[in-house]
Amino acid sequence: MYKIGEFSKLGKVSMATLRYYDEIGILKPSRVDIINRYRSYSPEQLKDLCAIMRYRKAGLSLEDIRSIMNGEDPIPILERNMESAKEEMESISERIDTLYDMMGPNRHPGYEVEVKELPKLTTAYRRGRIGTSSELSGFVLEFARICHDRHPDLECTEDGYCFVTYDDPEYRDEDIGLTYHQAIREVQEPSEQIGFMTFDPVLAVCVEHRGPYDRMGEAYAVITEWMDQNDMELSDSPREQYIHGCWDRESEYDYLTEIQFPIRRR
Repeated sequence: MYKIGEFSKLGKVSMATLRYYDEIGILKPSRVDIINRYRSYSPEQLKDLCAIMRYRKAGLSLEDIRSIMNGEDPIPILERNMESAKEEMESISERIDTLYDMMGPNRHPGYEVEVKELPKLTTAYRRGRIGTSSELSGFVLEFARICHDRHPDLECTEDGYCFVTYDDPEYRDEDIGLTYHQAIREVQEPSEQIGFMTFDPVLAVCVEHRGPYDRMGEAYAVITEWMDQNDMELSDSPREQYIHGCWDRESEYDYLTEIQFPIRRR
């Protein structure tokens, strides 16, 4: 048997930590003196302590570790923690990419404002909601699948013009309402999820954004600043026109989107 101080040295864990593990039921000493309350540990418990420290290094909570040490099957607990670690890794990777962008040549995107007339057009459209902006590509691909099934002879325009408008009264980064439009040659009878709409020609202020969809905030800021300086206001919902996306680019950093604000004089 080892006294708590000796066991602390062997396991490279402080006595305060061992006392705490005893209190919360993760690692109880083999014996506690009934007179002086001194704790003693068996040699076999050193393996248990090493396992606990491995679990801690892997990021498991004390509650999860207690469950494992008390006999619960560790596999489901480890699998759940693995999924959580993967999500954290993705989040950290996004932060690193953003920091590189901020330090690199794109730290001040050179958005060029262009004013042009958007022509009259007819679109097939689908309204819906997505969880976050990262699900937009999937929404677009689902639109294409539905059109193929229910409107197999639908013809798109040669330029492949397509865009999204957002339907919520305020900005949302979750549970986002939107409408996806695809320019077409001729109107057909609407189906359950596909409708048709005609737009008149409209003057618009536009900028091109290269990169992920969730980083278009600066482009929007450039447009709104230009509108304020030129005494303009929105005449219709802003459009996000997708020039390159998931259908022809592997990396979202190669996506190209033109943001179009229909405008009129105040």
